[in-house]
Amino acid sequence: MSTPAPAQPAQPAQPALPARTAGPRRRGPAATTTVVLLALSGCALDAPAGTTTDDPTTLRLAETGEYDTLNPLEYPLGITSKLYDGLVAVGQDGELEPGLATELPVPGDDLTTWTVTLREGVTFSDGSAFDADDVVAAYDAVRDPARGSWMSADYAMIEEVVATGPATVRFELAYPYAGLPARLTLGIPASEALGATVVDSPLADEPVGTGPYVLAEWRRGESLTLEAREDWWGGAPEVTTIHLAFVADENARAQRVRSGDVDGAQLSPRTATELDGVAGLELVTNPSGDFRAISLPQTLPFFADPDVRTALNLATDRQAMVDGILAGHGEAIATPFTPAQGDAYEQTATFEHDPDAAAALLDEAGWTLGADGTRVKDGVPFAFTVMYFAEDTLRRDVAQAFASDLAGLGIDVSLEGVDRPYAVTAMDQKAFVLGGGDMPYDPDAQVYRQLHSDYAVFDTDDAYSNPSGYADDEVDRLLEEARREPDADARAATYRLLQERLVENPPLVTVFALEHTYVARGLDAWDGVGHVLEPHEHGVAWGPWFDVQHWTRR
Repeated sequence: MSTPAPAQPAQPAQPALPARTAGPRRRGPAATTTVVLLALSGCALDAPAGTTTDDPTTLRLAETGEYDTLNPLEYPLGITSKLYDGLVAVGQDGELEPGLATELPVPGDDLTTWTVTLREGVTFSDGSAFDADDVVAAYDAVRDPARGSWMSADYAMIEEVVATGPATVRFELAYPYAGLPARLTLGIPASEALGATVVDSPLADEPVGTGPYVLAEWRRGESLTLEAREDWWGGAPEVTTIHLAFVADENARAQRVRSGDVDGAQLSPRTATELDGVAGLELVTNPSGDFRAISLPQTLPFFADPDVRTALNLATDRQAMVDGILAGHGEAIATPFTPAQGDAYEQTATFEHDPDAAAALLDEAGWTLGADGTRVKDGVPFAFTVMYFAEDTLRRDVAQAFASDLAGLGIDVSLEGVDRPYAVTAMDQKAFVLGGGDMPYDPDAQVYRQLHSDYAVFDTDDAYSNPSGYADDEVDRLLEEARREPDADARAATYRLLQERLVENPPLVTVFALEHTYVARGLDAWDGVGHVLEPHEHGVAWGPWFDVQHWTRR
């Protein structure tokens, strides 16, 4: 358990920080009241539109939407990364590096035990001391289905977490698992604040972490403000205040950043490209493991046929989507693996855009053109619905382009803009424009839940895992083999074989991996602004600001 930190003794010397070079899914508590945790001074929170604070240590950004929760067991790798630290951190260019650990986790010979040595002298934002018991409590909680974290299945390989001393933890696994370091990016809260479930936890709006910032004010529906911790173990951040305005509409975000009301925002590729060089703004792009795909639920009889799924892949003009929808800021791909997976990515595992070959496959499968131009088999027209989130213009554009490509083959695709609660109830009967890549820092975390048959049975509580209901014994075998393989080269080779199998028997139509695009001003006043490989999660916790706590003034 966390205990009050000693007030007088000097802090133990900390291991050197890694060198740095320049360069949600579940709804939380529906609170509507203003949350004020810390009085602010000199932050210019109510500055009128068209003005920005003159204080260079204050950063003002427009966020794409409001957060449902600040609980790191429910919302990882987003804004919570400013409030919490994990044992492992995501560093420059997406390299994993020590966070609350003094070094990266050390595996045993058979990958069933991993040892983590913790930094000493670290305190939580409430002044209590961080120790091994907090780590044990966090990982016990995230693994416990009764706690309600959607991530519990991601930690099923962990049998037990044991504190072997105040600053040492051992992870004991049910089977060899090579990708554990990526799973240890989970933010660690003070154990006393966990609550019985993620829903009733006070962490939803009263974060208690070891991170570089604390929640200063949360104006529900309007904004959130963070203030730097002078006692952060990594050193007091020079950017002392981060003010985030919630601006869901992209046109409004673009206007606010252009007018100078805010210093930066995440924008779609086309909008961000148009603002590059305007009003002192610069375009910033980061690669990501974020991909878009169209699920093909196999409850619909035509999608149960792998030849039909192959035909739809051949009919899809991915490069046209990259060039048009993404303004070139992305890469056409054919499986949920992306270039972010490095040596594990097989760049030859692709589908050529070949509508003639697609038409031939459909003819052979018995789906022939009817008198009205729509393909029919046994009196059943080839017609289905593709859902997309109504407020997401990029997914809408993907759906429209996909429907246009298939119309040329005589397939009738209806489009339906939906909200998130409805999408998860209908995903087993309707195709959906999927976004993936929640954890691209290890191939297993990138693809296992998307592809393994363990997730093929539709579950409204986990609708985004394997939404096509796909099952392939060879895919399962390769997934299991790769996660247990200790040799990095052999593991990457197994994943490359897996991608070849996914082209032979595709689970869905994967179209592209995105670069995330942002516009920002004033970056040249700071050293330490770098690039990072981003997950599906994006917004102003990422972009050029992902490492803002380490910036230094020029």
